[in-house]
Amino acid sequence: MIENIDFLKSVLSVPTHSFQEDEMIEYLINYLFDKGYEYKIDELGNIYVVKGTINDGESYPCVVAHTDTVHHLDTINIREEYLPNSKGEKSFSLKAYNDEGLPTGIGGDDKCGVFACLQLLEEFDVIKAAFFVSEEVGCIGSKSADANFFSNVGYAIQFDAPGDYMVTEYCYGVKLFETDSIFHNTSKQVLNENMLSEPKFMQHPFTDVWQLKKQFDFSCINISVGYHSYHTKNEYVVVDEVFAGVKSGMKLIEELGNTKYKFKQDYPKGMF
Repeated sequence: MIENIDFLKSVLSVPTHSFQEDEMIEYLINYLFDKGYEYKIDELGNIYVVKGTINDGESYPCVVAHTDTVHHLDTINIREEYLPNSKGEKSFSLKAYNDEGLPTGIGGDDKCGVFACLQLLEEFDVIKAAFFVSEEVGCIGSKSADANFFSNVGYAIQFDAPGDYMVTEYCYGVKLFETDSIFHNTSKQVLNENMLSEPKFMQHPFTDVWQLKKQFDFSCINISVGYHSYHTKNEYVVVDEVFAGVKSGMKLIEELGNTKYKFKQDYPKGMF
């Protein structure tokens, strides 16, 4: 895995806000086109990517991120600073400022996730990726997830949690994977070995895997990807933690492979 700081800065430099995601969508389309990846975009702006072909009996791993942030920005000037990581230690970080030198929020939530997905598309010959719009205002994109695209997905990994310790087990009350299953135990071992801090399996308010798990029968997980003080003007990104999130995702796919990890729970109608 190449730890490409310049590419991370490039992704973080794209302004994007809920319902104003055209620049990020255009950035992704240009990138995917240049790479020669197969992709499609739906009427909402969700982008679906397929790389490689599975064999009979196999399923695709799928990586997930959302393309919006909460920050209304036209200009993003990125500075390199040393700021606290998840352990409270000063670590090489990226923070954004406007032309007047005031902090603006860098949009690591979830541009760090976008970066992670693009890196993993590069790493694997057989993989899918989904980039959903308007997560910050209620997972609007993933509520309309393409069922055909996900019909042969074996599991989904989202990169949309702060710091370097968070693993989403329950998302908005929805359980994402079966406890003590092969998926759970493999994930726990991989994350213990590759996250920089001790992983904590916990509840997450909501993100796109909440919607995917409600709609489909494969296991999902969401992990930290290095952003801090999210949804504030002082948001910043700890570079080593971003790369640890990418590496964790890579190792998860290597260990979980092209298998389907089925998990389906039925919830009372209208519960969510």
